Amino acid sequence: YRAKLNGRDFESDLAVIKIDTKSPLTPVTIGNSDAVQVGDWAVAIGSPFGLEASVTAGIVSATGRDIAGAQTFQHFIQTDAAINPGNSGGPLLNIRGDVIGVNTMIATQNGGYQGIGFALPVNMAVRVYNDIIRDGKVTRGSIGISWAKADKPDLLRALGQTHGVLVQDVIKHGPAEKAGIKSEDIVLALNSKPIKDGDDLINRVADLPVGSPATVSVDRAGK
Repeated sequence: YRAKLNGRDFESDLAVIKIDTKSPLTPVTIGNSDAVQVGDWAVAIGSPFGLEASVTAGIVSATGRDIAGAQTFQHFIQTDAAINPGNSGGPLLNIRGDVIGVNTMIATQNGGYQGIGFALPVNMAVRVYNDIIRDGKVTRGSIGISWAKADKPDLLRALGQTHGVLVQDVIKHGPAEKAGIKSEDIVLALNSKPIKDGDDLINRVADLPVGSPATVSVDRAGK
């Protein structure tokens, strides 16, 4: 089919395209990737090495996996279902056939399957789709800080906390500076919901409508 590009999103490496068909297509059922747990069955569909509609099965090996070189908002579902060149863009499904991810990449030393594949969670894909259909682009909220990657549990415990984000720098004239957040603050919660780490904070802020108010709880010198 000839496809029309409706929009694309660099951060998630996704695009929305539209095709016109002579007969109706049967849509897939979208699952909830936030409910995926390690050990769940996983099924991948694609065209590895040009072999159309190939199906492979495995389990979910990890969730929220960060990969070197990936974009800011790419936190993958890891699976050992066989994924090879040609699977990219195809669905990763659960045991009920609901789509839980979009097959994206593999970790390999020889260019082929070695049991470590990655899929972008479908909840992210749905958000990108909805934004592009509604606005023609994806818009994300921003807080305007950088954080110390050393926000490990031992460092936070030394500072009297068990979770949160240690602010390293505050961007001038950004939302955080206007709200009074300072370097060395520990961001503990956003809208009364605890913050686990830096990636959790950025993802939560990104989901907020641009310009909307947010309540941020911080620890400043133990107060």
